[in-house]
Formats: sequence, C-alpha cells, structure tokens
Amino acid sequence: MRRRYADKTILLVEETRFFRETVEEALLRAGFRVRTAASAPQGRQLLEAEGHRVDLLVLDLHLSPVDGFDLLEHLRHLKPPQHPPILVMLLGLEIEEAIQQLQGLEAVGVQDKRAASAQIAYRVGALVNPRGGKERATVRVPLGVPVNYAVGRWQSQGIVFNLSKTGIFLSTDLPVEAGHRLTLQFILSGIPRLFQLSGVIVWTASSPGGLTPSGMGVKFLDVDAATAAQLAAFVKLEVQRLGPPPISRSASP
Repeated sequence: MRRRYADKTILLVEETRFFRETVEEALLRAGFRVRTAASAPQGRQLLEAEGHRVDLLVLDLHLSPVDGFDLLEHLRHLKPPQHPPILVMLLGLEIEEAIQQLQGLEAVGVQDKRAASAQIAYRVGALVNPRGGKERATVRVPLGVPVNYAVGRWQSQGIVFNLSKTGIFLSTDLPVEAGHRLTLQFILSGIPRLFQLSGVIVWTASSPGGLTPSGMGVKFLDVDAATAAQLAAFVKLEVQRLGPPPISRSASP
C-alpha cells in the first residue's frame, strides 16, 4: 500500500493537535506524503510554496474564525495547480455551515472528524484516485439518515453516515466483521422510493463511547442500472450544493 500512494502529497490544515496527529498518522501508515499546518497562516504559506505539488488539501473548517476566513478567501483567489481539491473536516454534520463557507471552491467531500481515524485513508485514497486520471474518484456525501439492515437472520438499525454511488459508511454500535454480506433499506431525500440493496462489509470501525463512531464500510452489490443512476444523481446533486450558486437569468431559452 505504501508504494501505491508514494507519489501523492496531502496537505493537512488542522488546529487541534489530537486530530492533526491522528489524521497524519493514518495517512502516513497508508503511504501518503503528508505536510501539516497547525494554523491557517501556516497552511497559506505551504500552499504558496508547495501548492503545485499538493494532490489534496484536507482542511479543518473549525479554524479560528479570522484565520479560517482568511484562508478560504485566499483559496478563492488561487488558480490550479496552486489550488488543490479540498476534503473538508467537520466535528459533526454541520453541512449547512460548510455549504456557505465552501461556495465557489473545489470541495470534493466532507469528512466527520469522529470517523477520521477509521475512514481517512480510504477517503483520501479514493479522492486522489491512484487508478488513473481518466477514472473519477468516488465522492462521499454526509447524510445521517436511518437504515434498516440485516446480516443473515440478525436485524438491526443504524445511520447512513455518508454515501457514495458505490457504498455507505453504516454507523452502528454493533459492527459486524468484514466479509459478511448484508441487506439494507433506506430512503433518500427527494427520491420517492425505498432503496433495498445488498452489500458486503469491507472494513469495520469499533470504538463504542469514543470520538470516532463505530460502524462498517459497506460496498453495494448487484445494483441495477436504474438504482445506480439514482444514487449517482443524488450524490452529484449533493456535491453541487457545495459549489457556487447558479447564475440567475432573466429568461430561459
């Protein structure tokens, strides 16, 4: 795994020492090159000096208000390649706040800090897309909707913590070991149907009572074309919510 990501550089801007060291350690274990900044001014300096070599910016939105605003405004004035794609980290699903702060920026995902130690290497690996430039990375969007799931005859309920077109992170206090198959039922806002999908557990995070949520990374199996299209469209619309608002026009063609 180290050789796979050896040519990928991640810039991590995170004020809180615990989260900065936790995320840095997870990324280093996965084989990424990591540059860290403990403040917005440090992050700005690194972007100005090394932005053209950064593949992904992992950015804490809980920076001190003045410094955080300054860094975001600086990013708006940068042009690629000095302005890398941004994976935002939040403590909790403060998605409405994130949408406002990230309008006009190249935000490719949102990561809850509580799940960072378990998820960050997988998220970053997908976003930097080591499989090649012609294949788009799998972007995940945060949700927080209930899901019914069953592993064999055992049934329970959890939360869809985040969703991509190919899978979910299922937050639950009773995670099951990787390799097991399961069935899922959940509803997505704006789509008038119940999704009933099958999947396989590809990794498990277990930390009851800790900062990181317990749960399971699930890859969807045997998704029909219509369902795949609906999932992809939903994710695309959610990602667009982080982009700039549409230009208003007085008339439509």
